[in-house]
Amino acid sequence: MPWRRPKKQIERPIDVRRSLEESLEDAAEGEEEEDLVELVDLDGASIAEAAAGEPDAERLPTEIADKLRESLAGAVITEVRAVPHAPAETLPEHGVDLSVEAARGLWLKNPVLTASGTFGQGVEYAELIDVGRLGAIVNKGTTPRARPGNPQYRIAETPAGILNSIGLENPGAEEVARKYGKVWAKLGVPVIVNVAGYSVDDYVFVVEALDGTPGVVAFELNVSCPNVEGGMLFGTDPQLAAQVTRGVKDATDKPVIVKLTPNAPNVVEVAQACEAAGADGLTAINTVLGMRIDVAKRRPMLGTGSGGLSGPALRPIAVHLTYQVAQAVSIPIIGAGGVTNANDALEFLMAGASAVQVGTATFADPTAPLTVIEGLAAYVRAQGLASIRDIIGAALPRAE
Repeated sequence: MPWRRPKKQIERPIDVRRSLEESLEDAAEGEEEEDLVELVDLDGASIAEAAAGEPDAERLPTEIADKLRESLAGAVITEVRAVPHAPAETLPEHGVDLSVEAARGLWLKNPVLTASGTFGQGVEYAELIDVGRLGAIVNKGTTPRARPGNPQYRIAETPAGILNSIGLENPGAEEVARKYGKVWAKLGVPVIVNVAGYSVDDYVFVVEALDGTPGVVAFELNVSCPNVEGGMLFGTDPQLAAQVTRGVKDATDKPVIVKLTPNAPNVVEVAQACEAAGADGLTAINTVLGMRIDVAKRRPMLGTGSGGLSGPALRPIAVHLTYQVAQAVSIPIIGAGGVTNANDALEFLMAGASAVQVGTATFADPTAPLTVIEGLAAYVRAQGLASIRDIIGAALPRAE
């Protein structure tokens, strides 16, 4: 924690015409504003940027921000205190065929991936678990330029999951490539870059910036972002989703996976449009919009009001949409939403997914993805299957 100057004590008068609770709340809000001013002085952001979650291109940099950037300029991560890879023959999944085609041309040694936004850049969890056992990791959503993210609060718990409104906080595509490329190549696990933007050019910029980065094997397009021209989410309109898919496919030879949003009027139509535009795979699904209200303050808990719901509460919706999309497309699907154990993963696989992503579960238990892998291997053995691929789509309607 950096040193911070002692707070100046300010006497805040109590207005006798108002309740004590209201006056104390006003005083607390005043202190939050002072904290914000002090914080933005430290990290170089403006108050407007902190409130909007967007960098201000016209703002002149402060002296302290320049010094911080200079000190971090050479901070390229080349080594990480990673958990050593265990000998393959000692692993519970050894000898079991868990390999799957997660997207056209993208074969992984097992169907368990991490979900974007829940696993950082992978290097953080590499100090806790053997990431080399995973099928792949999906990095934090990456945009063309750095984003400070949304105002606080960004996380709110729900009975069977969490709401988040992080705001795609990231250092920008070129910085991600510079800072993490070398260590990604050493982790021993394929990296899928999650791409976000507000125009087709934004998506293309990120893909071109990271296309040659060591360790990167594919791109996952987050189409839950609003189009800057019309304000509509790319993923809610089949034509917009197809435009992004087509633009990225023209910019890379690597597999392109489109992450579907459940907030679309017709998710199946969007999926079909992406497939027609050249998508090599789909992720079903991104988070569902939700909100929690602080009944004491009588206002939303999250700084942006609404956020994305993830966790077990999302799983029945995600399985349903995976089931529907699987019957409408021929490209592989990655199921995502509330996977916490092998049985959850099996639901997605039987509904037509070729792989799954584990996300929110890793917050409570970083070993959750490995537990899913072990559980799937145990299932294949117990059922006497030749491969985990034998149960993909097993619950889909049988062709006449």
